[in-house]
Amino acid sequence: MPAFADADPVQVLDVGGADVNGGYRPIFADSRYEYRTVDIEPGEGVDIVLDDPYVLPLQDDSVDVVLSGQMLEHCEFFWLTFAEMVRVLKPTGLLILIAPSAGPIHRYPVDCYRFYPDAYHALAKWTGCQAIEVFHDERGPWNDLVGVFSKEPLDLPVPVPVKPSTAPVDVLRATEAEEATRGAESYLEVLQHLHDAMSPRLYLEIGVRHGRSLALATGTAIGVDPDPDVRVELPPTTTVWSMTSDEFFASAAEDALPEPVELAFIDGMHHFEYALRDFMNVERRTRPGGLIVIDDIFPGHPAQAERQRRTQAWTGDVWKLHAILEEYRPDLVLLPVDTHPTGLLLVAGANQTNRRLWELYNPIVRRFGEDMEPPAERLARTGVLPPSSSVVTEALRLCADRSLPRPQLIARLRTLQKSAGSS
Repeated sequence: MPAFADADPVQVLDVGGADVNGGYRPIFADSRYEYRTVDIEPGEGVDIVLDDPYVLPLQDDSVDVVLSGQMLEHCEFFWLTFAEMVRVLKPTGLLILIAPSAGPIHRYPVDCYRFYPDAYHALAKWTGCQAIEVFHDERGPWNDLVGVFSKEPLDLPVPVPVKPSTAPVDVLRATEAEEATRGAESYLEVLQHLHDAMSPRLYLEIGVRHGRSLALATGTAIGVDPDPDVRVELPPTTTVWSMTSDEFFASAAEDALPEPVELAFIDGMHHFEYALRDFMNVERRTRPGGLIVIDDIFPGHPAQAERQRRTQAWTGDVWKLHAILEEYRPDLVLLPVDTHPTGLLLVAGANQTNRRLWELYNPIVRRFGEDMEPPAERLARTGVLPPSSSVVTEALRLCADRSLPRPQLIARLRTLQKSAGSS
């Protein structure tokens, strides 16, 4: 841990910390932190009003943690403020900076800049501090740039991935109705049919669990799971990456996926924002004719769709991803399939260059993050296709045709949808 972790109290300074759209104060609510904010004008949550916007009224080397979020773009001479933040930072402290690299003009009272990774490295070079970590978030609309700085090189511990809890699920409150499932065929039988029909050169699976679906692949296959518990024999052409999907796409995907994915199965964390990120990352690595399959889109009861698990049959709120793709990605073809226990969604027409979900990620998450029950049509599986449907069979044939251009594929799939009356 950084040396300041033993300080009592830990001195925290938030530069530009007026509570306009929320603030960081709740993060430091523990009594071991002394949290203060400075800003150029009085306002909600402001402890110190600056006489000079480029002079912090604190001694050199006096603060353990300096942070500033969504302020730098409004600072006309931001390099001066950054130098002041470095000045008051203890040699053993950390400076955390968050600023947008995109987004609309939002004057407060001015809006001057957007920042890219080289900007943070330049600031560190100019002030003689260390840029420990610089992260550029691709998700919009702000595409935040996050930087962590120190005055001196710090001996920081290597982060250890946090594995999901293996504690047994409390199902004592689940009734028979709450555990109800349905489906014309097992999802594993349908996945086997997809593999047989498409013969994917590269198969990607998010959420390996016991490995039964991953074992269906006969070609090169990649499985990703933070805590895999494989109980079946996997083909020698299969590799399992023991990490979260976010970690995989951030650090390993470029080497692990040397060619476009042709068939993908998303069955990871059962919260819609995780499934959404998985879809976004998978799509940009999928060939246009490839197929992305999403599990758990049809909960059998509202209890199964709760974000906090209390049923054995648990979909979480992944059903929201179906609604999100319907609204925000009308260019895709969505084919819901009636599988046991909780349905599958086949997504065709992947577009590696489409940025809509990336640009609107945060507004989408805020909108769909509210507690909501799945609508009646989801629970009733309205518009679902039986796995044996000729629409599914023909869709797989079209997706398996690697020579078919994306516009033609979409047009033919749309015709199939109309013939089946599906949405």
